Amino acid sequence: MKLIIVVAIALLIMPLALFAVEFRAEFRSLETLYQSGNLKELGARLMDAKARNKEESSLLLYLNAMLRKSKTDSAALLEDCTRKYPNTHYGQLSMLELAKLHLQERDASKAKSYLQKITSQELLERYYWLAVCAEADNDFSLAIANCETYLRLAPRGKLVEEAYFLIAEAYQYQFKYQSAISSLKKLQALDGYPKAVQYFHYKMGYLQQLAKNISEALESYKTGLEIDRLSHIAFLIEDRLFELKDKYPASVDLSFLYPYTELQLPETVAATKPVNNGTNLPLKLDNKPSGGFFLQVGRFSQESNATRMSASIRDMDLLSSYYEDKDNRAVPWVVVSGPYQTKNEAEMIRQALLDRDINCFITQF
Repeated sequence: MKLIIVVAIALLIMPLALFAVEFRAEFRSLETLYQSGNLKELGARLMDAKARNKEESSLLLYLNAMLRKSKTDSAALLEDCTRKYPNTHYGQLSMLELAKLHLQERDASKAKSYLQKITSQELLERYYWLAVCAEADNDFSLAIANCETYLRLAPRGKLVEEAYFLIAEAYQYQFKYQSAISSLKKLQALDGYPKAVQYFHYKMGYLQQLAKNISEALESYKTGLEIDRLSHIAFLIEDRLFELKDKYPASVDLSFLYPYTELQLPETVAATKPVNNGTNLPLKLDNKPSGGFFLQVGRFSQESNATRMSASIRDMDLLSSYYEDKDNRAVPWVVVSGPYQTKNEAEMIRQALLDRDINCFITQF
């Protein structure tokens, strides 16, 4: 699981690497089209492009590979590029892309074999991906060493934040919690970082919790929670807070979690809002509801959180229930508001909940 998370986060922010290759204008424009995301025009232009040397040939193969919808087809073209043009820029980049594809398939050994073939001094991010491979092999010292190499060579590189998070995680698996905390503090000291702010505070809080720094953990969790109380990371933070409360009941005050006050509804909503007049569904449903429009208010990993959220909405004199989504083991408890007869009615209630900073969306089961 840790390998999938590390790869997924890094792939989201990984752009096409640009190299100092002197292509003809025609081929430089192909790079530009790919970089700008104009894939339709790129596909048409590739059909007419005629390469004159190995560098241009490798670019054509690489771009054709990246346009394939099938991962298998893409991998085959990348493999062809690395075999025919291993010493070109895009031959080297194809090795990197193949490594990432194998990491997505949890094949760290195959990924490492491609990364170790890369000799280009411009592909510094290979050190980060080697660190991912090392972590997958539980070689945490090597993972840290590779990340530190990447940070030394590319101190403002595209994967700086991911490298610091990986170092912190590697120290965590070695039970070196203070070293992990220090790594995250180094990230925080960089101008413009962290970018994943809520995740940063969640991770910092958890490391402080593991290090038994209870007040620091609580402060980090609070800061992270206030960024977005209804995000998936917020639910993870709540789970950790309850763990903290269970272990240190006298030292942890969780009264800040649900500071709900009386809901002030606009007149247009108050006139049409549903009332608890016997039409409300049971608080806990045996199955997913059906019939009419609903608002999905949130998902929770703990049933107690879903119960409190649903009850707090009922205290606003609005309909609310929750049910267990048995297909989602991670966050199975779903809170809904409804049913409503029309979509307009559901929309008015949605706006009222948004006014109370309760995110939700309309759905129809």
